[in-house]
Amino acid sequence: MLAVVAVGAAVWLARSGGEKPAPSTPQTEVKGQEAVRNAGAKAGAKRVRPARKGAARPSVPRPKPKFVEIVDDPSEEDSWTPAEKALAERIEKALDDESFEAALSCVAEAQTCNAVGVRKAMVSTLGWFGERAIPELTPFLADADEDVREDAMNEWSMAVSAIDDEAEKIGMVERAMAVLSDEDALEDISGEYIGVDEKLAVESLLRIIESGSPEGVAKAKETYEFVTGEEFTDRAAAEKWLAEEYQPDEESAAEPQEPAN
Repeated sequence: MLAVVAVGAAVWLARSGGEKPAPSTPQTEVKGQEAVRNAGAKAGAKRVRPARKGAARPSVPRPKPKFVEIVDDPSEEDSWTPAEKALAERIEKALDDESFEAALSCVAEAQTCNAVGVRKAMVSTLGWFGERAIPELTPFLADADEDVREDAMNEWSMAVSAIDDEAEKIGMVERAMAVLSDEDALEDISGEYIGVDEKLAVESLLRIIESGSPEGVAKAKETYEFVTGEEFTDRAAAEKWLAEEYQPDEESAAEPQEPAN
């Protein structure tokens, strides 16, 4: 019996090259889907919608970020103006008090604040409040400072991943893609269209194409080609594709439709 097991193991190792398959992660799955997308685009094939997955939710409440850890260089605070220091204190107090309203009252001022550390603190505070702060986080995705943009993308992505409603999630993605110019960020965000109902995706992408930033428009056209298998030409062609090719998935078909007025 042991000899049979040993022979079987040897055969398996020979076929697999002696390597264990890498564990599946959200990042590897997206890369795999990207490879399928690229291959399908080259072949002119319509993509196959992958199965949906529920958003991963934290099992414990998220700890509050510490202000001293948010500001990379504590000496930066020495150069802040009195107004910037006062704003930083308001942001910190809003987090300490867990007051979303107080945090919102700081956003407009923080967006135009010259102190990078203050903007980072605003982003971290908004991120702690989760999905309800996504609209206020979105403008920081286009911040002039790379570190602020990176922090905002991390917080935005975590908040969006907690949204269950597909239409609501795509609405947030659409607003972000419309303002972004960073190609890497656009690449990350456009992945949210993977597995989405095609009608919802196409209508959202059309709005970006018609009013987004140049970079956002380019990425939306690329994503449109992945969703439909066709190169984007104009709205009329997109509406024709929806009329002739769109097939609602099982979830959408099962949902009761509201009567037209």
